Amino acid sequence: MSTEEDLWHAGPLTPDLPFDRLDVWRIHLNPVSSESHEYQVLAPDEIARAERFHFEHHRLRYVNCRRSVRAILGRYLRVPPGDITFAYETNGKPEIVNGQNEQQLRFNVSHSSDLAILAVSCDRAVGADIEALRDQPDYLELAIRYFSDREYRDLAALSADRGQRAFFTCWTRKEAFVKACGLGLSYPLSEFSVSVRPDVGAAIEEIKLEPNAVSRWSLIDVQPGDGYVGAVALGNPPCSVTRWNWQC
Repeated sequence: MSTEEDLWHAGPLTPDLPFDRLDVWRIHLNPVSSESHEYQVLAPDEIARAERFHFEHHRLRYVNCRRSVRAILGRYLRVPPGDITFAYETNGKPEIVNGQNEQQLRFNVSHSSDLAILAVSCDRAVGADIEALRDQPDYLELAIRYFSDREYRDLAALSADRGQRAFFTCWTRKEAFVKACGLGLSYPLSEFSVSVRPDVGAAIEEIKLEPNAVSRWSLIDVQPGDGYVGAVALGNPPCSVTRWNWQC
């Protein structure tokens, strides 16, 4: 019997541009040596951000993530990782500058604890989110504050052990959608609803501000490893999903 882990494969050295698919890369961030802290391919703003971290392991994870993202994107673009230039949307979401991106490569990255996911596609909006599962006894209090009434009712109907995992599942699905929209947390989380239960396929069920927009988005569950949940939102039409492993 196949498992979620069987879906992840070693990443190719020269991946084809994902015009008709979504590529999701799993990145392990645990530093294995001090060499992981090299800033060689990072831009000055990335180095400055790295230097602001108080704890060394947080700094190393950030550097590993940025170096990995640059290396992966460089494989698609066939350019050295350090040559990639990013522009940033008003919410801080990075995009490759137009002069380097004739292929309209779109990407989004999310990290939690020692794992990150990078979602990559072409010519369509994409957003990704990952969360490490942890004890969250006040999940219903958070849900009533941030989630839609529909989502809260679905969560409240579950037992406590199932409810906590469902809370994080719902959170990643919602975060992936607002990141794909390019609005981040400025998008009111209570004004749209996603499916909540982990055993139910990811879906955007309602967008109050623009009901017809539901048909313009796909929502995909990504299980990056034991103790994690993740999701990717992608502009339609639906497409195949390929999962790749990347090791720093």
